[in-house]
Amino acid sequence: MVVALLASCGSAQPAVSGTEDYYSPQDLKYEDHIYDPDVHTVQLFKKGFELSPAVLELGSTDPLVLRFDDFSADVEDLSYTLVHCNADWTPSDLSPNQYLGGVPTDFVPQSKQSFNTLKHFLEYEVEFPNDMLYPTVAGNYLVKVFRGNDQDDLVLTRRMLVFENRVQVDAQIVPTRNVERRDADQQLELTLRYPGITVPDPFSDIHVAVLQNMRWDDLRTGFRPKFVRDAELVYDQPPEGLFTGGNEWRGVDLKSMRYSTVRMDRVITSPEGLDEAILLPDEKREFRVYLDMPDINGKHLVKNDLVGADPLSADYVYVDFTLPRSEELIGGDVYVYGAVTDFQCQRDFRCTWDATRKAYTLRALLKQGYMDYEYAFLPTGSAVPDLTKLEGSHYQTENDYLVLVYVRDYQLRCDRLLGLRFVNSRKG
Repeated sequence: MVVALLASCGSAQPAVSGTEDYYSPQDLKYEDHIYDPDVHTVQLFKKGFELSPAVLELGSTDPLVLRFDDFSADVEDLSYTLVHCNADWTPSDLSPNQYLGGVPTDFVPQSKQSFNTLKHFLEYEVEFPNDMLYPTVAGNYLVKVFRGNDQDDLVLTRRMLVFENRVQVDAQIVPTRNVERRDADQQLELTLRYPGITVPDPFSDIHVAVLQNMRWDDLRTGFRPKFVRDAELVYDQPPEGLFTGGNEWRGVDLKSMRYSTVRMDRVITSPEGLDEAILLPDEKREFRVYLDMPDINGKHLVKNDLVGADPLSADYVYVDFTLPRSEELIGGDVYVYGAVTDFQCQRDFRCTWDATRKAYTLRALLKQGYMDYEYAFLPTGSAVPDLTKLEGSHYQTENDYLVLVYVRDYQLRCDRLLGLRFVNSRKG
């Protein structure tokens, strides 16, 4: 099942709270969401690079791959479609025939059975755009998978981005002018140039959004330029672009159950008959000095070393996490967080306080591979988790940023994604 590990602070769209039933029947959510408890390990990536984000240039022939597992024993007839959304992830006024070429919906190919795994599952995989269905307008898209022809019988939804290179985006990470926060924060600066594009009012017709490590729960919006020069906008240390640096992600190698890797203490057989990896207790990091440790910025790579790149033979294993603490945290809950939890605080990844061991513990079912994760603290009543409380924050931390520039199209009555730029806090 797809689970992800992440957290952060700042203005954001609501995350899945720890008190909500993640799989309960509910209305369509314009976010990454699973509506069926039998569905696990949902991945959406550019073909050939599993760790890539779901970003596609309009007209590109390089497809995205949507892959997910189903624990049920019954093969289902599934379909999918794309829904065009505005910059704020509300559905646009476009009808499907205005933003989709081909047919409005297409079938998901028949599932394949897992091979040589202790946990049986069915794997579904579809590549798009394809000749049957492809986007024709740049913007935010929601991938919607449903049963048969009933678009209300939802299985899952995923976000994806379709862009055009019409707006030039210059961006960099610089030290913040706030001296008190300089050791912990990272500041984004950017300049936009849009030659050849008519923008009646750049303050209301251009919308900038920024993601850190593809974490939608900490999406930053509301950017306003400080200087306007003809077809150029300058954003000088915008407050919306100030991020906590966080810490390098913790990682665990689950690609083989035949030997213990660096973070693994031992492997046992669980009562359910599956392999169970007991991890070494994690270190306390909130007050430690920065340590440069390579990571994959919260992502999850599915792989079984014994079978190479075949995800059908990557098994499911139980993983036991332990985070020692001197005392229980009051006023919120602790979660394991990352791409493996859809970068949300999900109920199945909420840690339990063990007073005897003086530690937070979690036993979770995950698919084999390499997984980054962190411990997130979700204050009671909040929708945005805080990573710094348990992980600390350092300006040296290596982070990936994605700058999105939307331009309002009054003829189509929608927001088009006309500028996109990836920025690394170290490489630029």
